[in-house]
Amino acid sequence: MMFILEWGGNMSKYRPPDCSALCKNGKCTRLKVFNCQGEECTFKRDRKGDFDSIQCANQRISSLEITTQIYIAQKYYGGSMQWNKEQHVRTYK
Repeated sequence: MMFILEWGGNMSKYRPPDCSALCKNGKCTRLKVFNCQGEECTFKRDRKGDFDSIQCANQRISSLEITTQIYIAQKYYGGSMQWNKEQHVRTYK
């Protein structure tokens, strides 16, 4: 079953799935699809699922060697170690 948004943004006839990637206009922010796939979507995740996934990733990154953590922080997080609130990588030019 597909969740299809009526043209004009009227969602009163449909109950959208509990997914953190679903925009108000019915489009998915995770996939490049025109219509939401509904409950059958394998990428559907609620806000708690998003939080749990981030926590798991942060635990994994914090278990790595500090040099690897610094590399990841500089490459993907602008020097901020969000998994370790006490540290911030300084970049020197």
